[in-house]
Amino acid sequence: MTRQHIIVSLAAVAAVFTICGCGGKNEYAPPPTAPPVTVTTPEIRDEVVYRTFPATTAGVAEVDIRARVRGVLEERTFQEGAVVKEGERLFLIEQDQYEAAVQAATADVSRAKAALDLAKTNLGRLQRAGARAVSELDIETAQAQVAEAQAVLNQAEAKLDTAKLDLSYTDIKAPVSGRMSRALVDIGNLVGNNEATLLTTIINDEEIRVFFEVPERQMLEFYRYRANKAAEGINNKDVIEKVRLELADGTIYGELGEIDFIDNRVDESSRTASIRAIFPNPEYKLASGLFATIGYPEKIKDAVLIPALAVMQDLEGDFVWVVDESDTVRLRRVETGAVVTVKSDDPNVPNRREVIIQKGLGKDDRVIVAGLQRARDGSQVTPTMAENNAVKPEQPAELKLQKEQATQQ
Repeated sequence: MTRQHIIVSLAAVAAVFTICGCGGKNEYAPPPTAPPVTVTTPEIRDEVVYRTFPATTAGVAEVDIRARVRGVLEERTFQEGAVVKEGERLFLIEQDQYEAAVQAATADVSRAKAALDLAKTNLGRLQRAGARAVSELDIETAQAQVAEAQAVLNQAEAKLDTAKLDLSYTDIKAPVSGRMSRALVDIGNLVGNNEATLLTTIINDEEIRVFFEVPERQMLEFYRYRANKAAEGINNKDVIEKVRLELADGTIYGELGEIDFIDNRVDESSRTASIRAIFPNPEYKLASGLFATIGYPEKIKDAVLIPALAVMQDLEGDFVWVVDESDTVRLRRVETGAVVTVKSDDPNVPNRREVIIQKGLGKDDRVIVAGLQRARDGSQVTPTMAENNAVKPEQPAELKLQKEQATQQ
């Protein structure tokens, strides 16, 4: 057999094996199934949201207690941090020298009164004697002596009033009801030596004032609101605007406040205006000097809401994944508003967070709320509608994955 015949035979054998190999197992490979996702449609309802502004708190009255006279501090009668009533004694400064001053001033008044009585008696005697017995000059001199004695009495009485006032300053009382700060001076120290020594501070925090700044645009809205009320025959003093207070730890204060002051001008540098609200504080849960957030209510009619977990972010902004009529995933850019917390009636079910969509979604759009890690723009999915918008939060791993995917888009 020639070399050429051998090569042809080997080629034929190889072809036979190839054909056999191809025909040995020829099963049909079905296309991949569309992954399941859970979708929901936006809920349309009237919603009250809160515009928030940074704020600080202050008592309705904050008074520095100072020593107004010089002396040694002898008593402190209040408990630091305790609540005191107006008129209660707080401190007592030594009184001996001031009591002595009152006694001396009282004696001077008595002496001046006696001198005045004598001058008046002398004047009366000369006037009764008649023009033949005394000269006109004598009468005028007696009248001047009466006027001088009266002036001396007036001066003595003024000094007595001053002495009594200084004595009263030694008994330092609460000018307002409120809660005491700590004592800044210990008993036995000299106070009021050429200065009004600060002893402590009292803060009336039965009500708390909350100060916040709003941009001029919101300021104009406040003015328009009050103007509309005025057009309805309601005076500004009768317009009660309720606001809420969120504390630094995220809790909402249990009492609503009322706006009681709106400034009449806008600051030229910051373009903001000052507003003040007042909150009841019967249990003293609020204190002066806290940082907080004021929430001003705003009613939105026919707000479009979806679960907050459905909203994603990338470098271009917020977006959601929607499923169109052909069950194809599409990326939809949206403009988001306030986040609303919907409280659950079931203690075993966590509260639900929803976000208001200001632009980008309609009431019939199907938004993916679970299975987000399987969403790809243009991919086919098998959507299942969530029951009663009861969307369960995804696992942390899924949330992490969906953020990474959004970043890679």
